[in-house]
Amino acid sequence: MLALFRRSPMAVDIGLAVLIGLSTVVTAVDDEGFSWWVMSIAGLASLLVRHRLPAVTFAAGMLVAFMHLVMGNDLRPVDVIALIGLFSVAAWGPRRLSLALLAAGLLAAGVWSYYAAEANSHSVDPDPFPPRIIIIDPLRPPEDVDHDQVQDWGGFPSLGLTLAVAWLAGLNTRQRRIRLAVLEQRNADLEHERDIQAALAVAAERARISRELHDVVAHALSVVVLQAQGAQAELDRRPERSREALGAIVETGRTALSEIRRLLGALGQDAPDWEPRPGAERLPRLIADVRAAGTPVEFHVEGEPRPLPSTVDLAAYRIVQEALTNVLKHAGRAASAAIVMRYAPEALEIEVTDDGVAAKPPSETGNGLKGMRERVNVLGGTFEAGPREERGFAVRATLPS
Repeated sequence: MLALFRRSPMAVDIGLAVLIGLSTVVTAVDDEGFSWWVMSIAGLASLLVRHRLPAVTFAAGMLVAFMHLVMGNDLRPVDVIALIGLFSVAAWGPRRLSLALLAAGLLAAGVWSYYAAEANSHSVDPDPFPPRIIIIDPLRPPEDVDHDQVQDWGGFPSLGLTLAVAWLAGLNTRQRRIRLAVLEQRNADLEHERDIQAALAVAAERARISRELHDVVAHALSVVVLQAQGAQAELDRRPERSREALGAIVETGRTALSEIRRLLGALGQDAPDWEPRPGAERLPRLIADVRAAGTPVEFHVEGEPRPLPSTVDLAAYRIVQEALTNVLKHAGRAASAAIVMRYAPEALEIEVTDDGVAAKPPSETGNGLKGMRERVNVLGGTFEAGPREERGFAVRATLPS
């Protein structure tokens, strides 16, 4: 039942009208006339439009209360309809309209209080014609009408305070509804922002996996192709060299498959972690593969090696891997490479150079140099890549560590 009232304002209004009507019937006395009941029923009917037309409810309630006062009746539950109407206007109607109706209600209360005070003060005066209004119910005997007193219900202070309290209660309800709407909108915005952040995180993870796959596949295929070419060239003259090249191809392929499985496993939590993330400690193995492919590589470490953050460690390995891949692809068969890793106090400096002559210089339109630059930028470092003045190509990166 309570859920029905929350969902249907009309059910609330009907319930309120029934409750006030029953209370009025219980508290009514036998001398209430026909006109009194007609006005009361009209006031109760105005409650049915309280949510849609609260000003109508207030106007009807004020009229009913005024006519009951004129008839000389005491306070009854039905006479609170005016207060309910004013509350409803303040809660759901325009602010200016609620202020105007409050002012009108206070003016009516003041005028009636003044009239009641004057009429009651003349009731003890010998003047046989006191200034008051009397409405005679056609079904009520004239001798039952009280011509001595006019009901003022406590005068203007009581009436005015009651109207002000009803208006303030409605205003408070309006403010609570506005705050609730703001909180709901803020919650919806936060949920939307959370969804956007989740989508961005997914996109970033996909980009990371794409870069990782590119680095792994590009390097492995470059080594495999060079080893296969060497094996083919030595197949007839030195079969043992061909077998060594084929063994290197098998090892390179297994390593690449392990890394690809690890990367694809990151897409699902249940996939096994086939191999740890590569880092600086695996660079000698990487360099050995490149040397086995026929490209001489020198590797120098400057400074005192230290454990690196996992992100920096992985980025360093991938930068060297991609730089060596570019050497294998673009520098020519007679080229050699040199790698320098410098452990500075607050950074790791990487430099990869070659002395080859590229038939097709590396371009950042692909994933190679672009991926290296993105890795460095994410970590807040610096990255440079370009042809050397004398010969070959150079890649330089500085990673905060």
